[in-house]
Amino acid sequence: MKVGVSLPMTGPLATGPGALDTILAFAQRAEALGVDSLWLPDHIVIPTEIQSRYPYNKSGKFPLPAEMAFLEPLTVMGYLAGITQRVRIGTAVLVLPHRNPIVVAKMFATLDVLSRGRMIVGAGIGWMEEEISLLGAPFKRRGALSDEYLRIMRELWTNPDPQFEGEFCRFSGIKCEPKPVQNPLPVWIGGHSARAMRRIAEFGDGWVAVPKSVAGFQEMVEILKMETEKAGRDFASVEIMIGPGYAPTMDSFFDQIKKYQDLGYDFFMAPVPYWSKDREHVLDVLEDFAQKIGL
Repeated sequence: MKVGVSLPMTGPLATGPGALDTILAFAQRAEALGVDSLWLPDHIVIPTEIQSRYPYNKSGKFPLPAEMAFLEPLTVMGYLAGITQRVRIGTAVLVLPHRNPIVVAKMFATLDVLSRGRMIVGAGIGWMEEEISLLGAPFKRRGALSDEYLRIMRELWTNPDPQFEGEFCRFSGIKCEPKPVQNPLPVWIGGHSARAMRRIAEFGDGWVAVPKSVAGFQEMVEILKMETEKAGRDFASVEIMIGPGYAPTMDSFFDQIKKYQDLGYDFFMAPVPYWSKDREHVLDVLEDFAQKIGL
């Protein structure tokens, strides 16, 4: 079994001078315990009033208050590259409409070089209209925009003479070096719609799955199988990491992953109480989890 964990990127431990010590302690402890990968969520600002429906709980309400600290993931990933040696580092997920794709491609290539090839680009189209619109992207066109951004990043990572002509961006006569160490630099897609499954089939090396139910997950898997077949790909080539969206505690997590293990899946993202004010408590929970799951 492989296990990824989310870093304490938000909450009381993600603010002030102690935040650095928290990230350092958590990342190095997780690596020492045998965790496969560290995952970083993405928000730039949190609006004080949110009408958009949050897709990962029953209430549809975003669970974090606007005033809660939320570290920027790409910045933290540079620090993680220097303080770890083995663990993979990914975004779960980077909201593609938030940032210029040329800048993001450059940043991830740099991160992959500095980490000696350990980066994963977890990417999605986002759900919070208030935040996406504030940052200048057309919310209702975010799917098409995100697809174009993914094509742009692949072009910049792989072509020594990159060029692109699209609806939202165009360039030629440029160089973008260095290239990532990994070829290809893995891109994992988040989402649970038919369009998201098509996006995985076209662009994805993996799927960051946060299913609301086992039945809903299986339904999306069948669509993904059809889409990979249409794209001429082997479904087995898509790595799938499952973080049950309805398992907010460690005990419920253990109960739920058994159902996915019975279906043949062996890569999971575990919940960790990063909202705690006590760093040692979070580290103890991580230790206890690693022991129970047999890392």
